[in-house]
Amino acid sequence: MTAHTASSVASAHGWSARGEGAVQRDQGNASAIAAFAAGTLSLLLLLATLQPLPPTPAGQLAFAASHRTAYALFATLVLAWSVVSVPSIVTSAAMLQRDGRTLATSATILSAAGVLLLGYGIFTHVGALLSIVAAGVPPHPDDATYQAAVWSSLRFYLTDPGLMTWGLGQFLLGRLAWRSGVLPNWVAVVGMVGGVAGLLTLAVYQTAALGLVQLLSFTIWCFATGVRLRRPR
Repeated sequence: MTAHTASSVASAHGWSARGEGAVQRDQGNASAIAAFAAGTLSLLLLLATLQPLPPTPAGQLAFAASHRTAYALFATLVLAWSVVSVPSIVTSAAMLQRDGRTLATSATILSAAGVLLLGYGIFTHVGALLSIVAAGVPPHPDDATYQAAVWSSLRFYLTDPGLMTWGLGQFLLGRLAWRSGVLPNWVAVVGMVGGVAGLLTLAVYQTAALGLVQLLSFTIWCFATGVRLRRPR
C-alpha cells in the first residue's frame, strides 16, 4: 500500500510538471505572438511614416482632403500599434527583470507610457486635419490653411513628450538586455541606440529623423524578442 501511494504521488508530480511545462510553453507562444504583432505593426507604421508629405500647410491640407481614407487607415494603424505594443513591452521587461526588477519596472512604465503618449499625439494630429477637411468651406478662404499651419507646428509638441519618455524606457530595456545576456548584444545595442534617439528628439527640432530611428529600433527589438520567446528553454 505504501509503495502504491508513493507511485501515485510520483505520477501526480509528473503530470503536474508536464502541465506546468505546457502552460509555460503556451505563455511563451502567446508572448511571442504579441512581440511579432508589435514588430509587424511597427514596420507598417515606419513604412507609412516614410511617405513624403507636402512641405506647406496648404499642401498638407489639400493632400489630406484627397486622401481621407488613407489618413483614416493611418490613424487606425497608430491606435492598433499603441495598444499592441504595450503587452510586447511588458513581456520584454519581464524577460529581463531577473537582472534588475526595479529597473525593469521603470523601463516598462516609461516605455508603455511613452508609446501611448506618442500614439495619442499622432492620432490627435491626424484627427485635427481630417476634422478641418470635414468641416467644409470655411467662412474665410485662409482660415483652413491657418488652422492647418497651427496643427503642423503643434504635432512636434504633441509627439516629443511621448518620444522622449519612450526613449528613456527603451534605453533602459537595452541596458538590461546587455547586462542579462538574454538577448544578443547587438539587439541590446539597437535598443539603446533607439532610446538615445528618442531622448535627443528636442535636439533636432521639427524633423522626424530621430523618431524614425527609434521606431526602426523598436521594430527590430520586437522581432528579436519574439524569436527569443519562441526558442525552447
